[in-house]
Amino acid sequence: MKYFSLGMLSAAAILAGTTAMADPVTLRLGHAVFEAHPIHNTAVRFKEAVERISNGDVKVDIYPARQLGDVKEVAEGVQFGTIDMTVNSTSAYATLVPSVDAFQLPGLIPDYESFVTMAKSDEARAIMDKLQDHNMIALSLSDGGLRHFMTVKKPVESLADMKGLKTRVAPNRMFLDAWQAVGVNPTPMAYGEVYSALETGTLDAVEINLTSIESEKYYEVAKGVTLTGQYFWPSFVLINKARFEGLTPEQQAAIKQAADEIVEPQIMAVKELDAKVMKHLEELNIPVVTPSPEFKAELAAAFAPVVKKYEDSDPLIAAFAAKARSLTPAQ
Repeated sequence: MKYFSLGMLSAAAILAGTTAMADPVTLRLGHAVFEAHPIHNTAVRFKEAVERISNGDVKVDIYPARQLGDVKEVAEGVQFGTIDMTVNSTSAYATLVPSVDAFQLPGLIPDYESFVTMAKSDEARAIMDKLQDHNMIALSLSDGGLRHFMTVKKPVESLADMKGLKTRVAPNRMFLDAWQAVGVNPTPMAYGEVYSALETGTLDAVEINLTSIESEKYYEVAKGVTLTGQYFWPSFVLINKARFEGLTPEQQAAIKQAADEIVEPQIMAVKELDAKVMKHLEELNIPVVTPSPEFKAELAAAFAPVVKKYEDSDPLIAAFAAKARSLTPAQ
């Protein structure tokens, strides 16, 4: 017969309780958009999924609409651990990981169905994993919508119409290169400053997704939207690495599963939302221009040297581009 001391039994009980009943955690997730935007919808989908999968062991508090800072501040907050999580534009991380420019090479991904495939691809994962070198874990990709060209004077119908227009672009070197090649005057500007700049005439135009035109109420100042469809606007579902590694294996698994689960439904929901925004713009009598084949060809020719430059600069970008070009567009 074996005998155990009270101390041994107590220690065993404490150990067992620690393993079986880890304390629930609450993660703070901040982002830079209003609640009508797909980024907020991504955050909500993630929150609902992880709380369901973990049976409430992982909870998420969402801080939308720049409560914890604009795009840059939220990005830095997650990197340095002052914010647990974000859903944030991939372009905000191109300075840290230049390979993320692959996700927005102009003209590369033809439709939402193809974006779903690329978001789940090994080529995307190889790029996302680079963020771990900067204290962050990219759990998955989501999307804010295909980007187009909105003006506050008159709609553009040719490359010549775009020449010299002072156009807001996100602060990213590739966007500057791409839009300089087109011939606009690209103007980097924080997302939260765009509406007032359009309203006052500081900007002539913005390259933007339809969902942002809706959520930021840019339709109040728009005089035309041209459906140039140059690239998607992906975001990372991102968590601070140390915060993630401090969780239990079960909590980590629930977070990963939730992030994977929402990818396809979130992206395809944006496609449906685009159609609703288009209808709203028509109701507001805002001209929506479908580019002619000639205009599309002009844009593609302008972007082509920039695409080649970035593909040649990074084997991860080249691999992502090759995979994207192998896809058959949805009918």
